[in-house]
Amino acid sequence: MGTTNTPQALTRRSFLASGATVAALLGAGALTGCGSHRTSSSSGTASTLTYALNEDPQALDPARVNDFGSLELCANLYEGLFRFKGTTCDPEPCLATSYDVSDDGLTYTFHLRKGVKFHDGTDFDADAVVTNFERQMDGKGAEDMGYAEMVFGTDQTGTGVKSVTAKDSHTVVAVLRAACTPFVRNLAMALGTPIVSPTALKKHNGNLATSPCGTGPYKLSSWEKGSTVILKSFSDYWGTKPKVKSIVFRVMPESADRVTALGNGEVDVITAIEKSSAPTVRKGGSTVKATDGLNTSYMVFNTASEKLKDASVRKAICQAIDVDAIVSALFGKYATVAHSLMPEFLAPYDKDVSYPDYDPDAAKATLSAAGVTELTCLTYTTAMQYNPAGGKSLAESVQGYLDKVGVKLTVNAYDWTTFRSKRTEEYFDLAFAGWAGDNGDPDNFMSLFASGSNATMSAYDDSEYKSLVAKGLATPDGDDRDDIYLQLEKKLTQDLPVLPISHAKTVCGYSPKVHGFAMHPTGWSKLVGVSKTA
Repeated sequence: MGTTNTPQALTRRSFLASGATVAALLGAGALTGCGSHRTSSSSGTASTLTYALNEDPQALDPARVNDFGSLELCANLYEGLFRFKGTTCDPEPCLATSYDVSDDGLTYTFHLRKGVKFHDGTDFDADAVVTNFERQMDGKGAEDMGYAEMVFGTDQTGTGVKSVTAKDSHTVVAVLRAACTPFVRNLAMALGTPIVSPTALKKHNGNLATSPCGTGPYKLSSWEKGSTVILKSFSDYWGTKPKVKSIVFRVMPESADRVTALGNGEVDVITAIEKSSAPTVRKGGSTVKATDGLNTSYMVFNTASEKLKDASVRKAICQAIDVDAIVSALFGKYATVAHSLMPEFLAPYDKDVSYPDYDPDAAKATLSAAGVTELTCLTYTTAMQYNPAGGKSLAESVQGYLDKVGVKLTVNAYDWTTFRSKRTEEYFDLAFAGWAGDNGDPDNFMSLFASGSNATMSAYDDSEYKSLVAKGLATPDGDDRDDIYLQLEKKLTQDLPVLPISHAKTVCGYSPKVHGFAMHPTGWSKLVGVSKTA
């Protein structure tokens, strides 16, 4: 066996949000009261924090969701064997206190924390970990378990966890099918790998979508679908107790509504702030904070479309679009132009990656010769953290550029929930989507176009690309691994199943009465250390 590890600084790609902060904390002054949400204790600290969600949570089983609304809640209800340290993507101990790795990188022995309880009173132990691993292993994961193959793998793919056993009550041994460099980082993710109560799983037939039960600092108090979710502090929490006793999450899809609610004191925190709204938030006396986000907004080509099956046509469409101008107009300083699928701090070599330059004359000639005069686009209206302006605004910008080269683009836009179903039901040539990274590892981005993920929507299927992804997964961090991901990035620029558009800053706003609040680059906020002045 290898030496005992506590997971710190596992990758040189790890980044500190303090170093990534791009906008100063701005604004001061008290806001008006907000009724019952301003209740306080004798210490002068408010007991309730109100947080605006930009989308309605899908469900509260962390293995079965991948939306931002669910993410924000699950990050405070559940914990995994590891967690990310502060606002970095460096794993640190959580429900595991340390681990050992065999010399061949295939056997992980996890030493578990003692004295931990789930929200239902069940003791956390090795059997709980085994139960959680096995529910997603060996292809057993349900269709809505989007992380099952990525983390736990299958025999067919030759990746992930081959076996898991409880060596004793607080020691778990996991054997992998193949070496996996980001394995511990995967186990620190806020979705997919948190540990849920085995008692609750049995009680609710293996699905905690509406009955969450973790070990986190907060537990579910009530949930009015489409409106409000209330979390209460968990009295038996093993770690530092929450400073705020109650978190009220209000579902507010419209950006303007969130800004207004923050200004008049109805809510204390908002996210996904648009460029045009930031001055209003500051003027109202609240803080605006922007940090580099671990995300990419992109345009997808349906490579199965008869109109777009030729890569030269896809290249021409790229040449028709002035990406720099679109990003500047829609996002200003709150986003950067995407020169690669991964953000620059994950892809320091992005200067060596080149998507087609803006060249409308060349685009018009190619598209005319190919007889492409009409295209259909599928997009979303909801403001997302990787695109606070919403997909419809982005699509309409592209629509204008395509019109100039003789192509009429029909834009079909839906709210996020509807869009998620339409992307597998409705025909499209182009689509706008995006990805927010889960773990700070390049595989988390590049494997999207090898997995057939709904997040890509491109029907791209290339054996060479898949082979490189598998190689990158098993290669230790360093120059050799960097070179693999550079090859993958260059292959995307040649095959063009996607045109990266932007990397959005994670922009949030909060009342000056709120202290200790920070957004993690992966899109969630850990609220256990947040306080609010009464």
